[in-house]
Amino acid sequence: MKKYLELSDLFGERSLDERMKELADRLRAYRKKAGYSQLEMADRSGVTYASLKRFERTGKISIEGLWLLAIALGCDDQLDRLFSRPMLTADDVRNG
Repeated sequence: MKKYLELSDLFGERSLDERMKELADRLRAYRKKAGYSQLEMADRSGVTYASLKRFERTGKISIEGLWLLAIALGCDDQLDRLFSRPMLTADDVRNG
């Protein structure tokens, strides 16, 4: 149990840890839908078994590991869209 309150407790915002864990849960669902065990997923992706287990348990993983998992699951296009290039306006072009 936490010994302190966070702003997320007061305002209903999700903490970074919660967001990371939710991402791990979504990727786990993709893995299971594909029919891969954690060992198979580690082998297919090149992410170590220990890193995959930690990711699914805590949500913590390197960006490279996340990409490797997404590629192995065929959902890397979703990561590509994550930070798509912003739309430029005429003012953006004029101001360089």
